[in-house]
Amino acid sequence: MEQAVGRLVAECIERSGLSARQVAARAGVSASTVHRIVNGVVSPSVDTLDNITTACGVGLAMSASPLAAPAAAAGARAILDPLYPAEVDPDVERWAGRLDAWADGDPVQIIEEAARASGLLDRPDAVLLAGEATIGRLASVGDASGGRWALSGAAGLDLPSFDEAVPRISVLWCEDPSAVQASLAGGTLRPASAAHRSTVVVAAAEPDLFLGAFERDQVVYAAPIQIAIDAISVGGDAADRAREEIRTW
Repeated sequence: MEQAVGRLVAECIERSGLSARQVAARAGVSASTVHRIVNGVVSPSVDTLDNITTACGVGLAMSASPLAAPAAAAGARAILDPLYPAEVDPDVERWAGRLDAWADGDPVQIIEEAARASGLLDRPDAVLLAGEATIGRLASVGDASGGRWALSGAAGLDLPSFDEAVPRISVLWCEDPSAVQASLAGGTLRPASAAHRSTVVVAAAEPDLFLGAFERDQVVYAAPIQIAIDAISVGGDAADRAREEIRTW
């Protein structure tokens, strides 16, 4: 969050043609405050941010949208997954603290909160496909993409055989969604008209999502906690089955 705000302020200052010190004086804040904001050290209040952007000749507009934070899922895994590294990105650490506080340390609730906040279906890069395909088809496309990939969601709960149909709603995490989408689109899979009609969700994976991934029958699956988070995030029957599963852990 701090880094994103810092980039925004830096861009506003650059476009203004003013120096950071001049912007600070116009905004009524210290030059050191502007410096720390630009460098992502502090998160300014809305009033301070508004004063700075106004000093740059830029209007500040705010909007609300559903959370779609990959770091939320990573934060849950940082708490619950023993395979997750002890040293994590600051954003992941912040999410781990939030989830732990919101869920009061309850592992099931931590996964529920992470699923809600990770907002897989609300990510701008997520591609929803409807129709039929086999697990082997997804695996072949993942391999052909040339990058890392892993199945999650309903496929991770069921672990179907290579020739079985993909259960709804499954998730295909990959490093290059555009390459995967081009290979999957058409034929028996087509763009879904709505989330609840989807068979497969293709999404870009953060590098640490592949930590703890495992292989079964030539198919790569995400770590169990990630599978549960994704199943609950996409909803439907897979979400209910994931909840039943995690209560047995």
